[in-house]
Amino acid sequence: MLVVTSRALAAPLALTALLLAGCSSEEAERQEAFCAEVPDLLSEITDDVNAVQSDPQSAPQVLDEAVQRLEAVDPPEAVADEWDDLVSSWRGLSDLLDQADLTDPSANADLAPQLQELQGELVSSGEAVDAYGKENC
Repeated sequence: MLVVTSRALAAPLALTALLLAGCSSEEAERQEAFCAEVPDLLSEITDDVNAVQSDPQSAPQVLDEAVQRLEAVDPPEAVADEWDDLVSSWRGLSDLLDQADLTDPSANADLAPQLQELQGELVSSGEAVDAYGKENC
């Protein structure tokens, strides 16, 4: 007959509590960093993209850099899916722009449906990330 003492149970329970506390502490740090850094990051990316209007030839490089900066963010678990959707939308926009003829805008009419779809995805994923920020930051 196996007798499990309270002392034998205490060690695994203590280890479990320690591991869970470490995870929640790490998650709290991720949330704090996300809340502190992401609003400025998104503002800077928006400014960079808006500046492209004066130099359209720089658009591919600006979008590639924006995607790299967005991919470097380690979002909290509670918003990870929404953040991944946002990054994917930006990446899709960057990929679409790589297909465009920046010297002749009229040559890009066939890309318009994809652009409209991506704009919708950018708006919806951006709103989801924004909603998380308003609730948790």
